[in-house]
Amino acid sequence: MSRNTVLQLIAAVITIAVLVGIHQSADWFLSRMSTGYIAGFLSGCAFIFLIWFLAERQGRSRAGGDIRAAEQQSARHTIDL
Repeated sequence: MSRNTVLQLIAAVITIAVLVGIHQSADWFLSRMSTGYIAGFLSGCAFIFLIWFLAERQGRSRAGGDIRAAEQQSARHTIDL
């Protein structure tokens, strides 16, 4: 076996071990929580993701061409401290 193959196998074993640890920890944590808490947590995560997605989408659409290149580089838009 080459050195790269051995390193990839070691990385795969470490990754699997970390994922198993995360799975066991999440199972332990969620078994202690009520169903209402879990539902609220997941809906809150979905809401935050939706807001982030919409803000990111709006930011990318603005970056395209709302401001002209000459206006963007003008001295009046520069902040001197």
